[in-house]
Amino acid sequence: MTEAQKGNIFIISGMILWSLFPIISLLGLKGIASIVALFWVNVFAMIFFFIIVIFRGRLWQLKNKKVWYYTFGSVISIHIFYYGLFFYALQKTTPANAAIVAMFEIVPSYIFFQVFHKEHFSKKHILGVILAVIGILIVLLPKAGKINPGDFIILIAVFFCPFGNWCTQQTRKIVSTESTIFLRHLVALPFLFVFATIFQTPVIGYDITPVIWWLLLNGIVIFGISKIFWIEGIHRMTVTRALAINSINPIFTVLFAWLLLHQAPTYTQLLALPFLIVAILILTNFKFKKEVLVDKV
Repeated sequence: MTEAQKGNIFIISGMILWSLFPIISLLGLKGIASIVALFWVNVFAMIFFFIIVIFRGRLWQLKNKKVWYYTFGSVISIHIFYYGLFFYALQKTTPANAAIVAMFEIVPSYIFFQVFHKEHFSKKHILGVILAVIGILIVLLPKAGKINPGDFIILIAVFFCPFGNWCTQQTRKIVSTESTIFLRHLVALPFLFVFATIFQTPVIGYDITPVIWWLLLNGIVIFGISKIFWIEGIHRMTVTRALAINSINPIFTVLFAWLLLHQAPTYTQLLALPFLIVAILILTNFKFKKEVLVDKV
């Protein structure tokens, strides 16, 4: 099996698991503050990866100073801003809407990973951006002149992802996947603790008993196993290419939300998905040929 084929398998497997992220996160938010849920999800994920790092004898990898620099970048971008805003937004929107709006990540990612590499916008890529904007507007404006605040917050959140994904790529080039993720969660915890204290929401002593199983599931399976798949995937291909394969993720989220939460897909969600999927395929120059599905980083 080639590295490209392995990358495909990792991204597709992670995509299916990650499609449950908005649903599991929402179920874990019942009765507790979003910052508390995010803190404990990170605690459980950190413990999970600490065990793996110790078992595989990879603790020595954390001595590399460059790893810490890149980790701080990914923590601030993804764990603090993206996940923090995402968890908060889930209290104001549906998991299906959240997954669809999160697809807009392809636009800032394309700009970050492509334009900064001295590549110019072609007419085709401009069309892709326009289609992505149309798809997001369909979700954001279901009623004339009224924007769902939760959807808008997630739209802001995705602009923090490209830099964080780039930092993660650089970290993975130096150390193993489990060390990369363990360090991210470890560094994120003090930041989350301080933010919770500032907003007068103490995370220690907070009763999480009613949702502890959802938080455990989120920390180990969603933030754990699916992230292993994602990092191993983008280690073998470009981030924008991985996002193209990941573009069907909202379809699974809509399906799981229907089955698990009894939230039937809306007309706006079904109408927006084709625009966003086509936009992603255009922006990533994605072709349905085996040999060009992925690029090695």
